[in-house]
Amino acid sequence: SERSELDSAVCGIVASGPHTDLNFTHEVFFLAINGAKRRIYITTPYFIPDLAILTALRTAVMRGIDVRILVPGESDAPLVRLAGRSYYRELLRFGVRIFEFENGILHTKATIIDDDVSIIGSANIDIRSFRLNFEMNCFVRDKSLNERLAELFEYHLGQSHEVTFEEVENASNIRRLSEAAAHLFSPLM
Repeated sequence: SERSELDSAVCGIVASGPHTDLNFTHEVFFLAINGAKRRIYITTPYFIPDLAILTALRTAVMRGIDVRILVPGESDAPLVRLAGRSYYRELLRFGVRIFEFENGILHTKATIIDDDVSIIGSANIDIRSFRLNFEMNCFVRDKSLNERLAELFEYHLGQSHEVTFEEVENASNIRRLSEAAAHLFSPLM
């Protein structure tokens, strides 16, 4: 019998929701980001990080980690998109690279850590997923899956616009005000 490429994969399912005191999904994302040694590639349709994840991403860049975030250029939740954009300035200032997908709807939820850890599932990188929603994610340690997901991530980057710090700094006053207002409500989204 032939062995599958994923026969050696180690998988862990993590479920969480508002019924638990400790959100295991958030904790495992936080630990994975802090444990990264080379790269962190995140694809998420909704991006509203809490302070812990925001700090983990910033400090990852300070440790020399290649941190890239891929979000949709257009969203089915415009207010959530504005709230997510309100975090761009701080992340870009520290060296996180942010890309907006321009070729349709992007609803992928995948995180790639280094060359062997992948996280796929239902959770977005947002406060609602970490605190209010019932979520389930699969944490996989497997180089083959990680490589395939990284190839898909790179393919999507080719269909994306990289947001620059200058672009964010030169945004119109209306856009900045809209993002700031949405930011105020981000803990509720």
